[in-house]
Amino acid sequence: MAFSVDSQALGPVLYLGVFSTTLAYLLQTMAQKFISETKTAIILSTESLWGMIFSVIILSELITGRMMLGAILILVAIIISETKLKWKRKEPIIDPIKEKQIS
Repeated sequence: MAFSVDSQALGPVLYLGVFSTTLAYLLQTMAQKFISETKTAIILSTESLWGMIFSVIILSELITGRMMLGAILILVAIIISETKLKWKRKEPIIDPIKEKQIS
C-alpha cells in the first residue's frame, strides 16, 4: 500500500496540528492555574460529552443508545463526585487528614 501526501493538504494539517493544538493546550494550562485540580478533572472529563453534543449540532449526527448511555454515565459520575451523595448521608464525614467535617 503506497502512502502519498497531497501538497495542498499539508498546510492545513500543519496549522491544525501545531497552532490550534498548541493554543488549546496553552489556554487549558493557563486556566488550570485558577481552579482546583478536582474541578479541572471534572471539566476535562466532559470532553467526550461536548464532542457528542457538537457532533449532533454541527454534523447532524444521530444520537445512538451507546452515545446516550455514555452521556448519562458521565453526568451521573460528575453529580456523584460533586455532591458526594450528601442527600443520602445521615452522619457528617470527617476528613482524616485535617480532622475537620467535610461539608
